[in-house]
Amino acid sequence: MAEALIYVLLEQLASVVYQHTNEAVKLVLNADQDVKSFSSNLKTIQAVLEDAEKKQVMEAKVADWLEKIKDVSYEMDDVLDEWNTELLKQQVKEEADTKKKELNEKLTSIAADRELYSFHHSAIVGLMINN
Repeated sequence: MAEALIYVLLEQLASVVYQHTNEAVKLVLNADQDVKSFSSNLKTIQAVLEDAEKKQVMEAKVADWLEKIKDVSYEMDDVLDEWNTELLKQQVKEEADTKKKELNEKLTSIAADRELYSFHHSAIVGLMINN
């Protein structure tokens, strides 16, 4: 059971590292060192989990140690979810910023094209522009 949790956490950490390629996201999350530290500790624990799971039947303190690992694993899962949410927020913000610039360029072009048609300002629009 604990081994499966550790494996899932390592996969999630790898996913965060993969998504961490954008420098702006690194600055927002500031998690690069944490990810490396988490991965290192999890790999160290993973190396002895099979033996620990066998020993937990005979030794209560080993069972307690495994329970602590499970508890921390769930907490880490929550943190990783928060990081992934932050990554997604950053991506959405960047996409929205790009889209706004594109829309503004299109509107500027359309506004400039109005002169091709010799349009006349309506009185209401003229008042709105002047105010």
